Amino acid sequence: MDFSALNKKTSDSFAKQRNMLKKLGKGQTLYCEECKGALTLDLKTDQPGKGVVCCAKGCTNILLELG
Repeated sequence: MDFSALNKKTSDSFAKQRNMLKKLGKGQTLYCEECKGALTLDLKTDQPGKGVVCCAKGCTNILLELG
């Protein structure tokens, strides 16, 4: 089996999310691709060791493992 296409897609997705986190961490405003609402980065969730990036509507909801 050739997994090169899947590996490429996974790598691209990881890089995109890493860059998104860098920009949000620097205070830049980014927008949800679905609803165009502003994305927020919350590192102080009620779950220890977790953070979240989301939009107000919930289209984008990325759970982060902090550690």
